[in-house]
Amino acid sequence: MENRKWISINNILPKEGQEIYYFCNFLGIFKGEYQYIERSYGNSYKFISKHGILDADDVSHWMPYDDSLKDAIPLPPNYKKVDINRRDPNINIDTGSTYDEVDIPEESRQLKFSYEIIGEI
Repeated sequence: MENRKWISINNILPKEGQEIYYFCNFLGIFKGEYQYIERSYGNSYKFISKHGILDADDVSHWMPYDDSLKDAIPLPPNYKKVDINRRDPNINIDTGSTYDEVDIPEESRQLKFSYEIIGEI
């Protein structure tokens, strides 16, 4: 996973039309592409996926998409950690529940996911 690192958009922007993963700290991680749209509302630097379009103002990090490694990517550097002690009214948890916290070393933190392709490729 060493070659799979998140890149800050403050340092380098993707190439026009490049297929990438990108991260928005209030929406999550997306697979999409980068486009520069000169005459657009707001910021002209756009991150586009089938779920919508985000301005570069909303994206903090990106990484090139690699089809051979699509099922495992490291978590972004500013990924919010979940506070398991915070009580969410939308989740029904016994008040007597206890949790064990496990510290995961930085080099072992990664997001694994799978997906199904529907339709023609």
